[in-house]
Amino acid sequence: MASSPAPAVKVGRPRSDAKRRAILAGATAAFMEHGFGDTTMDQVVALSGVSKMTVYRYFKNKEELFAGVIADTCDRIVDDDLAALMVDRPPAEALSAFGRRLLAIIFSDEAIALHRIVVAESKRFPRLGALFYEGGPQGSIRVLADYLTRHAHHPELRLGDPWRAAEEFLELLRGYTHLRLLLGIKPKPSARELDERVERAVNHLLAGGRRA
Repeated sequence: MASSPAPAVKVGRPRSDAKRRAILAGATAAFMEHGFGDTTMDQVVALSGVSKMTVYRYFKNKEELFAGVIADTCDRIVDDDLAALMVDRPPAEALSAFGRRLLAIIFSDEAIALHRIVVAESKRFPRLGALFYEGGPQGSIRVLADYLTRHAHHPELRLGDPWRAAEEFLELLRGYTHLRLLLGIKPKPSARELDERVERAVNHLLAGGRRA
């Protein structure tokens, strides 16, 4: 089995801190409106409702602040609840719960907007792309690969390489719909369309186990 990369480093203080949440909310609004390059710390201060000194107490510069926004968004994608959704459920049920949860986040307006910023700025600031990937897609793959590894002996999950199977499952979930959302050429899928997408991805993964 392919070895899993090291977990991403979390940026900033615990999410339970009210001032940190206010700063991240203001920063998210600023980055969404102006992009990374044109956002200033003064704009973040104005939108956060806290002092500049407080902002710098939590985040020493704009890159670290943007990393905090990425980490906060990714935490909501790959949190304890995501793994808890699956735990001891049978494969079809666990994969369906995982897929629905993931699509609700990655197809959200906030996640799409953040993804656009990362793509636009990652050439000038390569670390941003790495932070986004490690905290988001890679974390999701890890959660699913861990489940597949724990249930490797289930008759429907004889998949060989759990990490590769997890990657394939996420690719099937996102498909070209995600690209069309990033490009703004198609509206967000309906709840029924999302359910159908999840069902197709689950059936594909389980069919691989049955073939094996």
